This record gives sequence, C-alpha cells and structure tokens, in this order.
Amino acid sequence: MKLLRLSLLGLFILLVVFGIYLNTYYKSLFNTLDPKPGNEPISFNTIDYDLSDKTNYFSWLGQSTVLLSVDGMNIIFDPIFSMRASPFSFIGPKRRIPLIIEIAELPKIDYVFISHNHYDHLDIHSLKAMQKYNPKIIFYVPLGDKDTLESYSLINIKEFDWWEMYSNENMSITFVPTKHWSARGFFDRNRSLWGGWAIQTEDKSFLHLGDTGYDVKFRDYRDKIGEIDIGFIPIGSYFPREIESDYHSNPSEGVQISLDLNIKKSYGIHWGNIYFSQEPTYEPRDIIESISLKNKRVNFHTPLPGEIINLNLD
Repeated sequence: MKLLRLSLLGLFILLVVFGIYLNTYYKSLFNTLDPKPGNEPISFNTIDYDLSDKTNYFSWLGQSTVLLSVDGMNIIFDPIFSMRASPFSFIGPKRRIPLIIEIAELPKIDYVFISHNHYDHLDIHSLKAMQKYNPKIIFYVPLGDKDTLESYSLINIKEFDWWEMYSNENMSITFVPTKHWSARGFFDRNRSLWGGWAIQTEDKSFLHLGDTGYDVKFRDYRDKIGEIDIGFIPIGSYFPREIESDYHSNPSEGVQISLDLNIKKSYGIHWGNIYFSQEPTYEPRDIIESISLKNKRVNFHTPLPGEIINLNLD
C-alpha cells in the first residue's frame, strides 16, 4: 500500500510538471505567453546611423544576437531578424521589440557564429539575407547544422565539434560545450551539437555562450580557453525553474558562470525580447544590479538592445 501511494504521488508530480510544460509551450507557440506582472516591453535604442566606418565596438541587438567589430572584422552571433522564432511567419514566439537595425543597414559582415539550431538562434531568413548582402561571408556552425544551411543554398560553412579549434589570419576559434540541447522539429532532438564560441583576436578575447544552463564544469574551461576579456552570457528564459533550470541559466547563475571562467567583463544576453518563459521583463537586469552592488568581484553589465559599447583595446 505504501508503495502504491508513493507511485501515485510520483505520477501526480510528473503530470503537474508536464502540465506546466505544455501550458508554457503552447502559450509561447501562440504568442500568448507573457511574463509575470511588470511585463512592459524592454527599452531599446534604434541604430539609425551608418556603422560602416565605426570600429572596435559591440552592440547587443536582442535575444542572443551580438554585433561585434574588432581588429577590422565584423562578426555577428546568432542573428535573428525575423519577427518570430519559428519555422512559420504566422505562428510562434514573437519578438516584443522592433528590429534595432535592418539587415541591409548592417556593416559588411565577415563572419557569422551560430551557437545551436533553435529558431531564436539559427534564423534561416536572416542568414540568407546576410549572404545576399555579403557574398564572401563565412558561417561557423555546430556539428550537424551544415546540412541545414546547405539545404537553403547557403555556402562557405564550417562545422565544429566540441573543443575543436581553428585559426585563420584574423582569429583563433574554439567551440565549447554548453548545457543545452538542439532540435528544429519533433524528430531531430540532439542530432546536432550546441555550444559557445571562444574567440581570440590580436587584441581581445571573447566568449559567446548563446544559450545554456549552469554547469560546474565551466570551472574547468579556464585551462582550455585561457583568459577571456569579454563574455556574452545568457540570463533569461529561466522561469519556471522546474522546467528551465537544466537549459537556461538564471541571472545569479549567469554571474556565477562569469566568475567560474574569470571573465574580466561580462554582458547579459537572451533576455527581454522573445519570451519562452515567464519572468518579469526587467527581473534579470534588476537581479544582476543587486548582485553587483553586493559583490565587488562581479563585473557584469546589462546594456539595452542597440547600445553601442566601445571596446577598450588599451
């Protein structure tokens, strides 16, 4: 009898968790998922001026999209310029802020880095448009995603396995594992890899983690990727924790990732734009600011989309 009661309790807990997941998933799918009270759209800055002559800066463009200009190169991470993170234009999670800049107005892009194949990170529409405007553009993608890009007539693609390293005349690149997953449909879960990009240029080192839960193994990365000057760390899509904790770091965990990796200066990404969870809009930023006030070791910032952050190359 005791075993039966425990089994029924376990089944009940499983059904509750599964119900929460389905509720969150379908609200996100039909764009009725809103964060908790305090759900006003995030503030942003529109980039409506020419960036072609500007160098040594970065700008977070929303979600995990980061435009980085360094040492004469223009790099973009996880570009999504579509209105929805979805295989369809009429359904799926919708961005809550307008485009910061149109693809046609971007400076010449040399390299695109994709962290994994979820639709808010690998947006085919954006990649095709970038190749149209930049015929010599090079795409760096996780192992298993090259076929996806080639099926849409994209070219100049290099796949990376975890911990694979590659150098060209401009930079050294390492693809590092993160705590996440991949899928673009119902039957391809984890058939391609997911991860982050450690990049060393002549003057600076960068780490873009795309999307990840917290993992104590990050502490071991310092010996493999060396010192990181600037980190782009995801801090959103973390509530409810029963569902999201394995795949999305909350702000406190984002700070811990930065400390574990001894990153000199980190910036929060993957918050306040496309909602896959229900934390209040500005909660990630408020938590980061609170932690920073209490711990002087923390050098973690949350700029708004469209802010131009100059790189200090001294």
